[in-house]
Amino acid sequence: MIDSRGALEAVVRHAVELEDDYDDIAPTVTALTECGDTALVPRLQEVLDRFLDEGNFYGRDLIAGVLAGIEGAAALPVLLRASARDLGDDQDSLHAEIIELLHADRATGRRVVRDFAAGDKPELRRVGLWALGFVVEAQDVALLAAAVTDADPEIRSMAVSSIPDPAGDDWAFGALVVALRDLNEQVRVSAASRLGYTGRVDAVAPLVALAADPTPRVRSMVAYALGRLGSHEATPARQRLLHDPDRHVRENAAEALGSVGGPAAVDTLLALAADQDPKLRVQAAKALAKVADSDPRVVPQLTMLAGDGEAAVRAATLSGLASAGGGAAWHRGHLLVELVDDPDPMVRQRVAVVARHVAPDAAPDILRRYTLDPDQTLRRLAATELDRLTNPTAR
Repeated sequence: MIDSRGALEAVVRHAVELEDDYDDIAPTVTALTECGDTALVPRLQEVLDRFLDEGNFYGRDLIAGVLAGIEGAAALPVLLRASARDLGDDQDSLHAEIIELLHADRATGRRVVRDFAAGDKPELRRVGLWALGFVVEAQDVALLAAAVTDADPEIRSMAVSSIPDPAGDDWAFGALVVALRDLNEQVRVSAASRLGYTGRVDAVAPLVALAADPTPRVRSMVAYALGRLGSHEATPARQRLLHDPDRHVRENAAEALGSVGGPAAVDTLLALAADQDPKLRVQAAKALAKVADSDPRVVPQLTMLAGDGEAAVRAATLSGLASAGGGAAWHRGHLLVELVDDPDPMVRQRVAVVARHVAPDAAPDILRRYTLDPDQTLRRLAATELDRLTNPTAR
């Protein structure tokens, strides 16, 4: 048994004074979390309020973890209210505590977060809608669909992110289509992202209509979403986005063309690969490997790109080969080996990073050679990748 009240005051002093490392107080925090002493709850709530008022997010997280350990799901209302207070941090630790409680007692958690999501205070509604996404069920769609039209753009964005899988739910799907026309760009981005994962053919038309959005972030997400959907009907829209003034939009459009494939997409990517602008050849190099197995014209073009006069294009070819997964495996290793002794350090560095994915049999010898390379960055990368080969759990 521990002196739980004394231990709590020690944790409070630590959070206020910050004179010791967390490792010094960690055993005390763990003991408090596991003590089950519910008599501490009023004092814990008092201290939590103090830290919130003082903007002490470190103290907030320590106390929230103790509360979660002692009370379980009963601590959710207090933790959600704490999350609604913006202290300027990312709230990763606090969110992790909330999510763990929601998963541990889904029924209780869902009742609590629905009450928050349907409340009157915008800051509590936001955090309730966010949390609902982790325990959402089909019957929550009506609540979320109403929130999609809320006057607060943050609430609308949270609602869009929390709507349950719209793939088989027409009401949820319709709410996302409505959200594509929202005045707030983040809401449009969130809706486009969700629709890209539905696999529904009827998501193509509303996304294509959004391809002319004035905001680059939205157009970029549209390009990505159209690639996820995989519909050949959207190839003309992807081709238009390939010439967008924004670089990120162009990159997502090129990747989408490679992901979906088809003769029209390959024609476009081959034209890019032959362009005089090396930036366009970089885009083509990253995308073409995805369709190497489906069109006989692609492998010869990849071979040319691997020998391109621009180091950035050669490096991009390697990246494309690595991201192609199991496809085109028969020629990937050969192209990588051809670039092992590339004169440009950037290309050799890329070889080191992708070798175990592209040419796993040759990777050990390549990486051992690279540990003696004149380039310091390459030596470091090679040592790291060798460690990952010998210790697969290392990341």
